[in-house]
Amino acid sequence: MKTFRRIVQIVFLLFFILLFLNARYPYSASPSSALFLRFSPLGPLFDFIAHLHISPLFWPALVILILTPFFGRFFCGWVCPLGTTLDITDRLLKPPPNSLINKWNTLRYFKFALLLALIFLALFGIHLWGYVDPLSLFNRALTVIFYPFATLFTEKVLLTAGNVIPIGGLWDSVYNEFKNMIMPENQAYFQQVFWIALFFFSVLAAEKLSRRFWCRNICPAGALLGFLSQFRFFGRVVADSCPNCRICHHNCKMNAIDYDNPLQTDKVECIQCLSCAQHCPDKVNAISYKWRWKAQRTSVNLDRRRFLQTAGGSLVALGLLNLNLVQAKEQAFLIRPPGALPENEFLNRCIHCLECVRICSSNGGCLQPDQIHFDLRQLWAPAAKMREGYCEYNCNLCGQVCPTQAILPLPLEKKKKTAMGLARFDKNACIPYVQNENCIVCQEHCPVEDKAIKFNVKQVRQKDDSLKEVKYPYVVAELCIGCGICETKCPVPGLPGIYVTTEHQTRLSAI
Repeated sequence: MKTFRRIVQIVFLLFFILLFLNARYPYSASPSSALFLRFSPLGPLFDFIAHLHISPLFWPALVILILTPFFGRFFCGWVCPLGTTLDITDRLLKPPPNSLINKWNTLRYFKFALLLALIFLALFGIHLWGYVDPLSLFNRALTVIFYPFATLFTEKVLLTAGNVIPIGGLWDSVYNEFKNMIMPENQAYFQQVFWIALFFFSVLAAEKLSRRFWCRNICPAGALLGFLSQFRFFGRVVADSCPNCRICHHNCKMNAIDYDNPLQTDKVECIQCLSCAQHCPDKVNAISYKWRWKAQRTSVNLDRRRFLQTAGGSLVALGLLNLNLVQAKEQAFLIRPPGALPENEFLNRCIHCLECVRICSSNGGCLQPDQIHFDLRQLWAPAAKMREGYCEYNCNLCGQVCPTQAILPLPLEKKKKTAMGLARFDKNACIPYVQNENCIVCQEHCPVEDKAIKFNVKQVRQKDDSLKEVKYPYVVAELCIGCGICETKCPVPGLPGIYVTTEHQTRLSAI
């Protein structure tokens, strides 16, 4: 069973990665790249809090939640890609045995307190659960850290090998096929890499303190599944022949087996990994997993005092989050993808998985993980940075891969008419206005049919007293959709001569 469980873990991990790699241009929506992100057990809970109903988009998570009272936290031990990654990390870091880390058991309540705090904030319209959702966390790390690094390294290796190994056209075919299937059109570079990497690698490094430290003490998804697992009907059963050797305790990933009484199992913490049965001596074979139709409850590690502390802390956090000054200058450049919901609802639905950023990097490349401007929820939400890339006119993929529909899936023709913002010229930087020299780069790249950038043609007297015809560009607001290609392609070094603001931005209502 141990081997079978590892195979299942690897299959789900590879399935997740394949869906991740599928999020690229050109995109095939069958199966949807957002499918695995909708496995998150937290999705239906917070969707219900926000809208008093559960979207059918979260059907995979609903299946997990329905099965949990019967099978326990099997999602954590068999399905979750972050849990699988932690198991791999465990082999590298070699954490101390359970008998030496009892001090960390006092932190188990924290995951329940965190889940409770997230629920309190969500009831008041502040949704932060995406930051600590295990699937969102894992996808964020893949997008910003592992995929860019892997593609950069692999391309260097393939190009170097192609120069060393003289096999000519065959190697070119291999390289081109690999690039078409996996590699991006251009190497992806992202903002916020350091902070996202610091967060993710801190989760991995915590394995040095104890096995599955994140799952035991922090993960709110694990807390929700643990709460539902209190009455599980399928679980560990220990026969009377058990010699109390405590081998099962030492090998339990979640420290769910009590040292003093190894016959007892903490149903809230057990993730059905079957390690205890695997390590039980063959001569004894005292551990099995069976159905028990009379449920035996295990209590959750959150007493009344901690409940009140969590509720009070949540209310203080709520007040602080609503005292921020909204800075008009920063708000003017906070551009969201086409199809994004109104800002407050967008930030509440966005789980910061960066799936839209991932697929955008294979095309126009304007979306980047954002920083905090005046709202904590803005951290790592997708924002268009037009100087780094533009919104491709013939692309509507970000809405197709968004797992929560914070970005609505727009038909291509509607997307082409949905304004992200409005372009404006900086006459102190634009070449025609500053140097009286013609530059038509922005107009040439403008994708709209009737060109949103026009020219005022004027005669300008030169130093030699001759007249020169200069084209001074201007933007037709009614035609501009704020795609930003003009800002991206502007040849002015540094700050561009044309930039996009949120003026005329269209934000759509939820479906």
